[in-house]
Amino acid sequence: MNYKYEIVNYDKNIPAKILYCDLSSETHKTELHWHREPEIVYVLDGLGECSHNGDVMDLPAGECKIFNSEDVHLVRPKMGHHANMIIIQLSFEYMRMFCKTIDSVIFDLHDRSEQKGEICEILRQIASIDIDHDEYGVLKQISGVNLLYYKLLKYCTSLKRSSNSFIIPKRDFSYAKTAIAYINENFKQEIPLNEISSVVNLSPSYFSKYFKSVTQVSFSEYLANLRLENALQDMLTKNSTVTVAAVENGFANVKSFITQCKKVYGYTPAQYKKHLLNR
Repeated sequence: MNYKYEIVNYDKNIPAKILYCDLSSETHKTELHWHREPEIVYVLDGLGECSHNGDVMDLPAGECKIFNSEDVHLVRPKMGHHANMIIIQLSFEYMRMFCKTIDSVIFDLHDRSEQKGEICEILRQIASIDIDHDEYGVLKQISGVNLLYYKLLKYCTSLKRSSNSFIIPKRDFSYAKTAIAYINENFKQEIPLNEISSVVNLSPSYFSKYFKSVTQVSFSEYLANLRLENALQDMLTKNSTVTVAAVENGFANVKSFITQCKKVYGYTPAQYKKHLLNR
């Protein structure tokens, strides 16, 4: 089976993809993902949290976080909070015009407090540009993105590999990536523990411990949360009934759908839908 990265498409005029997200924890995402392109996130206000290669941390307002190529990650509002964020996904091909060895470096903001502060300010300025009412606002965006590239490439790169050595990751994520891709593609079907463990050629007991160590949740919890998000989305966008949403998204029965929804959000699915529509 082929596993695909998330595909990042760029605006033809801007050498990066800029996303603005104003999210509530009522749409609390659990689906981990990765892509080839590095990504930097800045929280404008509110309180976010991120999962980065198995580590979960808070992202308060004024804080930024960078994810390197193929880092397993997730950014969302902290439960009970909202988070207004700007997310910029960087272009390897654009950076390669200025840094021929871009494939051999990673971005690192650790112990670079001065540069990190400057980068946060650049991100804040990019976010403040009103391209809807400024006909030349895109020029300011391009200028800000290029300054971001300059700061990252000039001051925040580390060698990923040298002629004699490799940086050893804190954990081996190759199994996790394969497992997550398989779960994300097959969550609507039954996925027994022995099936997913065989996909990555690990014993069921070892896989269970390994998966929780890198995702911070058990395999069964990750699967249930993924089914929950998609089932609720079907109720909101397709007007699916509780029964149909449960069955079409892999829940064994309606009761398990309701139980998971109450566990995560404190509402039944019908109550949750009504709550969102009445906001």
